[in-house]
Amino acid sequence: MPKVLVVDDSVSVRKALERILAPKALVVSTANSAEQALEQITHDKPDLIIADVIMPGLSGFDLCELIRRNPVYGHVPVILISGIVDAAVLRQAEEAGAFSVVRKPFTPEDLLPRVEAALARIAPAAPVAPEPARSNPTRLEPAPGRSSPEEYLRPFLEKPEVGAALLVSRKAEVLGQVGQTPVDPGVVATYVRTLASIAGALGEHLGGEGLQGVSLEYRGHSLFVAKFNEESYLVLLVQSATLPGTVRYLVQKVVAQPGALSR
Repeated sequence: MPKVLVVDDSVSVRKALERILAPKALVVSTANSAEQALEQITHDKPDLIIADVIMPGLSGFDLCELIRRNPVYGHVPVILISGIVDAAVLRQAEEAGAFSVVRKPFTPEDLLPRVEAALARIAPAAPVAPEPARSNPTRLEPAPGRSSPEEYLRPFLEKPEVGAALLVSRKAEVLGQVGQTPVDPGVVATYVRTLASIAGALGEHLGGEGLQGVSLEYRGHSLFVAKFNEESYLVLLVQSATLPGTVRYLVQKVVAQPGALSR
């Protein structure tokens, strides 16, 4: 029988989905977070994942993005559920590689046709391991005098406060990296894309004309994201609670370089 993994931080939503799916000869397992789902996937081996968009920690978009990148489970369709289904949500879902989006609250009539359509994609024979959804990541061509994106990032490591610098595309692809990140760079890229999307949307509501940078300050370290160009962001992991002025100046200098990197 097909296996479905339900991911939602709400117990009532998980139970509602179980009640809808179980009578349809589906084996249903549940997870209360995207992080737990990523752990369960390896032993549950689901044929379909249904995930809430808004959850503590990783969002449904993030979960979908990480699944798409996995060479073993990247073929598993993901249906997202959301209380708001507008153009922005649909765009993010498409970028993350979701199969479909269902509005909450939902009925069996809303959900089951999507489930049947998603499961119809599963071949009866053992599937061949698929290619990752983004097997051809965006490449940036260096301008004359620079050999790679890393050449733009390396000066940041000359600052003792900077632990790592990354160049991340709007599609959450790591285009370049210097230094070491405490977690997988792909996870950082996924969070950065979500952070930039939320900050950009908030800025529009506040009358802003475009996101230029976001700074997250923690005890002892900080994360800084700056718009590098129309397609990518500069990301710095800084080992101090605030971004030092010398580092901020270097960011402005690097970002301001005309035609630094082009497609």
